[in-house]
Amino acid sequence: MDDLEGKIERFADLIIQSKNIVVLSGAGMSTESGIPDFRSPGTGLWTKVNPSEFASIHSYVSDTGKNIKFMLELGMSIFKAKPHAGHKALTKLQKMGKLNGVLTQNIDGLHQKAHTKNVEELHGTANEAVCMRCNEIFPITVLVNQVVKGDSQPSCPKCSGLLKPNAVFFGEPLDSDTLERADDMIKDCDLLIVLGSSLLVYPVAFYPRKLITNGAKIAIINIQETEIDGSAEVIIHKKIGEVFPRILERVVEKMDA
Repeated sequence: MDDLEGKIERFADLIIQSKNIVVLSGAGMSTESGIPDFRSPGTGLWTKVNPSEFASIHSYVSDTGKNIKFMLELGMSIFKAKPHAGHKALTKLQKMGKLNGVLTQNIDGLHQKAHTKNVEELHGTANEAVCMRCNEIFPITVLVNQVVKGDSQPSCPKCSGLLKPNAVFFGEPLDSDTLERADDMIKDCDLLIVLGSSLLVYPVAFYPRKLITNGAKIAIINIQETEIDGSAEVIIHKKIGEVFPRILERVVEKMDA
């Protein structure tokens, strides 16, 4: 048995043995669907543009037109993206009764497109627009349609306040209700599966450390190393869409044996 096969076997055993599994997904989950990430050296968006200029709430309010153009370009890749085999494998795992839910740093909604339930979007969603005045939420098409017609200051149909994508910008706090639900989700977690996250951004980076302290196990699939690799039960540095379906197949084989 080669090293990868051994890791797949160990990963499958962890899933079978665990009773409350939570997945934590990051940008690596989405790049396999063609969505650019933010931090990868040489290819990440923040190596090409200044995040304080294009993704801070201050810059959005002060120069909405420039920011909207950048966000629409990113939005096109999100709207065209489809779930890959890794997303679909998670849904199958959930239907087997082995997955409680997903905490995701991604704003693309691909987990929901793959029909995974109980997904908490820690950084918000690109599929909605929110009014900065009255907090009313609309489909993102309400914002996009105004911009396509040439309006550089998309406005709320209800109160005429400024609309923004309902994702968390630099300088904005994460939604407290979402964080509370995330804390509830991981409260009794005995296996955290990290998929495509470098675990550099808080509070996401805090979750595995907290769970390790509570006695939970950590399993990771990520191209790059993470700061908690040394504490994980198994680490696979491969593409999620290639490896996780193989892990699920092994889980099914072993459970049916």
